[in-house]
Amino acid sequence: MPTEGHRPRATVRDVDIADDRVRVAVRPQRRRMQCPYCPFTTVHRYDTREVDSSWRHLDLGGRVCVLTMRRLRLRCPEHGVCAEAVDFARPGSGFTRDFEDPAVWLATKTDETTVATFCRVTWRTVGAICGRVVTDKLDPDRFTNLVDIGVDEISWRRHHKYLTLVSDHESGKIVWGTEGKHAAALG
Repeated sequence: MPTEGHRPRATVRDVDIADDRVRVAVRPQRRRMQCPYCPFTTVHRYDTREVDSSWRHLDLGGRVCVLTMRRLRLRCPEHGVCAEAVDFARPGSGFTRDFEDPAVWLATKTDETTVATFCRVTWRTVGAICGRVVTDKLDPDRFTNLVDIGVDEISWRRHHKYLTLVSDHESGKIVWGTEGKHAAALG
């Protein structure tokens, strides 16, 4: 998967503009297919999917932009037969990274309804995007050498919803959080 500063490499095969939609057919520039869930790569394909995969991209000139690609399938020793990974989208997502990352940044600045309206998606989709990006970007070693922690509860929606947060006092960063309150949430 791409690292910070790495740009996905794909070749545009065709562009179709119809009404309020731009459809861009792409193909990857790499020769080896990669499993979307692990680093396994291969040049041997299992077969080709019968339908194109599509991902919503950033709007283009006020039009919804969709990337499409006919993906190959591979047989991963750990995950079985699955469609190849693409650099420009997270596994299981119908959106490109370039669409998801700004949507999540915007979600940290305002409410889900505003983000949903701005991005032209449903507010449930905004929550799902946030979950994927957080899973992708969270440092798996954030609990290593964690000694001095703080636990706090915050409420919203007139004190009917609670969030329990754990912070690292040394770095001042939140390292974990969950819905709920009291000791049950920490369990």
